[in-house]
Amino acid sequence: MLFTVFTPTYNRAHLLGRLFESLQRQTARNFEWLIVDDGSEDETEASVAQFIAEADFPVRYFRQRNQGKHIAINAAVEQAHGDWYLPVDSDDFLADSCLEICERLAEEASAASFGGFTFIHAPEELVGKTQSFGTKKWSGYNSYEWDFEGEMHYVFKMEMIRKFPFPVFEDENFCQESVQIIPIVKNHTILYTDHILAFGDYLEDGLSQNLYARLLKNPRYAMLAFKTKLKVAETREERVALTQNYWDIVLKTKQPILKSFVDFPVALSLPFLGKKILNKLK
Repeated sequence: MLFTVFTPTYNRAHLLGRLFESLQRQTARNFEWLIVDDGSEDETEASVAQFIAEADFPVRYFRQRNQGKHIAINAAVEQAHGDWYLPVDSDDFLADSCLEICERLAEEASAASFGGFTFIHAPEELVGKTQSFGTKKWSGYNSYEWDFEGEMHYVFKMEMIRKFPFPVFEDENFCQESVQIIPIVKNHTILYTDHILAFGDYLEDGLSQNLYARLLKNPRYAMLAFKTKLKVAETREERVALTQNYWDIVLKTKQPILKSFVDFPVALSLPFLGKKILNKLK
């Protein structure tokens, strides 16, 4: 089995059918579809049973208690049969040639001893309008100039991603995927490409109000995410913003100050904390 196409899902029975149909249309049959249900309360299990009955490729389903997408990812990489890990969210779908092109990219990445490769996840309005893409290849992280709202979709060697599991913090159920992806791309060369092979709504991994509320409810994961992103920050402005976000979470959720201080670069923390203290004294 070359690829494990992995889909974490939670109460998305009404959306999974579109992804299933795109998998049915694939021009290559070198994959399994592994679904990890994060405690859904809708008709997900019944829908997947129907997929299993209809599919001409392996479909496997596992159910866990509601713990968050990151724990579903941990479970998936342990249960996967494929040599490569290809995640697809339940509200997305794939281009018909996705797995066929990924097979060629996997061969190229393996020949160069790379840890993985990428393609682009784009808005649905680009379906059928991607003829000018699929020609660029490079190995520099975060060096692509975007012409639209999209994101790099990572495909990793299974043996490698198993070495980078998400940590488990009890009573917290949301962790940004950058916590896993950044250490991998920092330690392994990745083959980046501009193939557009997945479609769906683009959700920016930024500090939107909804995301910020989730970070406050999951402070240890949030702090870890900001520390991790600091490793790839390229400008002083980025480092300052990450420091401010880190300490904002620490202070608003009453995390241990001393431990938080030790865990974060002192040179960045001191100016921020000094300013906070001065403002309180005024």
